[in-house]
Amino acid sequence: MLTWNEIRTRAAQFADRWQDAVKENAEAQTFWNEFLMVYGIDRRRVAAFEKKVAGLQKGSGRGRIDLLWPGLFMAEHKSKGRDLDEATQQAIDYVQVLEEHERPQWVAVSDFGQIRLQEVATGEAHQFALEDFPREVERFAFLIGKQLRHQREADPVNVKAAQQMGKLHNLLEDSGYTGHHLELLLVRLLFLLFGDDTGLWDERGLFYDLLADHTRSDGEDTGSVLGRLFQVLDTPRDKRQAALPDWLNAFPYVNGELFSERIDLADFSPKMREMLLEACVLDWGAVSPAIFGSMFQAVMDATERRNLGAHYTSEANILKALGPLFLDDLHAELTAAGQNKAKLQSFLSKLPGIRVLDPACGSGNFLILAYRELRRLELEALSRLLTDRSGGLQAVTDINLLLKVNVGQFYGIEYDEFPAQIARVAMWLTDHQANIEASRKLGQNFVNLPLTQAAHIRHGDALETDWLQHLNLNEDLGLLSHLYIVGNPPFVGGKKMSGEQRAQVVREFGGVKDAGVLDYVAAWYVKAAKVMQTITREYPNLMTATALVSTNSVTQGEQVAPLWGNVLEGYGQTITAAHKTFKWSNDAPGQAAVHCVIVQFQPTAQLTSAQRRLFTYASPTAAPLEVQATNITPYLTDGPSVVVRKAQKPLRAGVPPIHFGNMPLDGGNLLLTEQEKAELLEAEPAAQKFIKPLLDAQDFLNGATRYCLWLVDAQPAELAKLPKVRERIEKTKQWRLASVAPSTQKFAQTPALFRDRKLPERYLLIAA
Repeated sequence: MLTWNEIRTRAAQFADRWQDAVKENAEAQTFWNEFLMVYGIDRRRVAAFEKKVAGLQKGSGRGRIDLLWPGLFMAEHKSKGRDLDEATQQAIDYVQVLEEHERPQWVAVSDFGQIRLQEVATGEAHQFALEDFPREVERFAFLIGKQLRHQREADPVNVKAAQQMGKLHNLLEDSGYTGHHLELLLVRLLFLLFGDDTGLWDERGLFYDLLADHTRSDGEDTGSVLGRLFQVLDTPRDKRQAALPDWLNAFPYVNGELFSERIDLADFSPKMREMLLEACVLDWGAVSPAIFGSMFQAVMDATERRNLGAHYTSEANILKALGPLFLDDLHAELTAAGQNKAKLQSFLSKLPGIRVLDPACGSGNFLILAYRELRRLELEALSRLLTDRSGGLQAVTDINLLLKVNVGQFYGIEYDEFPAQIARVAMWLTDHQANIEASRKLGQNFVNLPLTQAAHIRHGDALETDWLQHLNLNEDLGLLSHLYIVGNPPFVGGKKMSGEQRAQVVREFGGVKDAGVLDYVAAWYVKAAKVMQTITREYPNLMTATALVSTNSVTQGEQVAPLWGNVLEGYGQTITAAHKTFKWSNDAPGQAAVHCVIVQFQPTAQLTSAQRRLFTYASPTAAPLEVQATNITPYLTDGPSVVVRKAQKPLRAGVPPIHFGNMPLDGGNLLLTEQEKAELLEAEPAAQKFIKPLLDAQDFLNGATRYCLWLVDAQPAELAKLPKVRERIEKTKQWRLASVAPSTQKFAQTPALFRDRKLPERYLLIAA
């Protein structure tokens, strides 16, 4: 099989050969023959030209498909400059009249200069110029039996809803309504907004009507009316006062402790009331569960976001972790079950035995999507099970008795109280969304009120929490079959951690050499490994696996040995799937994004398959391409798990040692760009003798040029004549003093000097 580099080379040659082609009739067949040969495919073995099509409207002028690979791929070709929209519609028209087994999954159209690829099932299309074909070859991975995943990102309503609730939060906070009561008010409003659009109560729009018809336009009584509503929602119908107005009594009893706590009443302004009414107008029934994480990030300031290391996530990225961890296997099992009743029953009996823990759950996005997908799998299996021989659906007497997957199977730990509250509420709302789907498919309405079960979300520090105690496995051990640990722990680099965070990492690694260089997320990796090792020993029938998202630094350089040497060797784990570096974007306003990896691992003693799934990316923003690996190393490569360990001496005698370079540790104050150098010398020509070229790894690799102030031999009398140089020295001093690291503060005593100073006459530069 051709490598991707070989395919790209062929694509470049193909694009070059066809850049001047213009006529469809004369050259289209040759074009597609050669196109398929880019991927090593002989067209004559798989596809035919000029497939005759019956069933089209008479007089349409159509009737033959340019190229058809039955069941997979269709191509239509036009002369250069022709309308590709028309060509695409022509192809889709052909698809509709083909026999079921012939209908392709993908359609491509081209006019020689442009190629458009469209997925038939979703309608998603991507168009590119012929000259860009070498950069787009992975889009046609399906031609050679490889998988290229496409997942929808956020619907625009999610962003609008997040922004609306964020603005309301900020107005309330600015008015003096803050803290726990503000946070609880906001999650209650989210519940009410969602319920208003999704049938949680008998009449849709009850909450909007309450605000519009029973509160004053100046907002003066809005807070008190909301407070009264919260009491009603926490009171069973048979215990409500007889004189309660109908517009309040129409709301159901919710329970679930969501409305049980009494909070201070908020004083609403006219603008706040109007903003809440505007939020009611949005279609909250169409809001994805990811909205709750987005809303949370919208109300956090940038400083707090950095301190907590919070990077909230898109559905597509979350599914990159959940898929290989367990969802893909469940989908495959359901597909294999087909319509077999016994296999479907066996599949359904497995689902309630799954437990999912996110030990850094934020506002619950991983748990929400895991629950939603499990409910959808359950519903599909139930639908097949209840389908009779004629293809009809058997009548359902009590849908509640059929649905076994529930929110109580999901566990989370979250450091901050507000997102923990959102996670708990969001799981209930996801449960209601799933119940709506089930009601529509099984033909019986089902509303799960009052709430009797809840996701187990603990507000606390995951590194100070006993995960096994939180999971309470003994409570329903007879039912349990699988435990999955998944999430994206805080993204805090080793050099940006607080002293307390560093102490937590070192403690979790229990004296492992060089643990102090690790990022904060490493503590979650090793704690998960410890938990799984304990489960393997104490609960041998409970299968377990972990998939964590982290910055890619944990699979590079000096962090690999202390982290993976400990996880894989010390705790007996094996990496079973991984995503190499990609851009981890999110659904929140501001779109924080970092370069991440996903690493999945499980106890070696529990391995039942030799399959190792490695997802690669042509660029950090490209779609993932799956390859089958023999073994996935801690560096996320396919090969033996060899770990490069830190050594103080050369491995071979006579080889000079490697030294760390010249580290400024100056906040950039001793460094100069070309322009800064010119400006400094114009003001202080005498500084010339102290300016040296500076070469670091990035500049070396990218061909950039910078300079530095090298003041090792500078005399006080010389510096006295250079006020701008002294200003930079003073800024370096203050920057070092402001550091949280005592080791950095110490160097404030010598602010004119780099922290590390080494100037050998000869050297070999290693860019790292």
